[in-house]
Amino acid sequence: MSDTIAVPALGDALPNIPVVDAAGAASRVMDDLGARGAVVFFMRSSTCPVCRAHVRELQRMSDAGLLRGARGIVITPGSAAEAAEVARRTTLDVFASGEHHRDVGLGRFLSLQHSGTFVVDGSGRVLAQRTSALPTASFSRREILSALD
Repeated sequence: MSDTIAVPALGDALPNIPVVDAAGAASRVMDDLGARGAVVFFMRSSTCPVCRAHVRELQRMSDAGLLRGARGIVITPGSAAEAAEVARRTTLDVFASGEHHRDVGLGRFLSLQHSGTFVVDGSGRVLAQRTSALPTASFSRREILSALD
């Protein structure tokens, strides 16, 4: 895995990485975004308690209509088994990226898998992003809501 952390800048397109869903069906993360775009949260791991808390918050935001029609997408590293583990706890769209977190600048550095949140418009252009090696710093409700305004 790459040690390079090159996160897409605001206005750049989020790379359309390959993913699999909980059943193992392959697609790409930016497929079927819809006109309202998406909030895409990349977990550090499917078992990370902080990342799971971020998924719960994203679910609450979606349920309350705060995402304003944007899709809530959760991506864990690993395989369909990891996606299935997360999907059991949420109604958001859940996928696994295999080793492709690195392709959006979320590689491993000093053995720490980075996590992050991207708000993208319907064309996949990054409106907001927050990434970190520490999962507590990879999600901001306030920044998500501001980007969706």
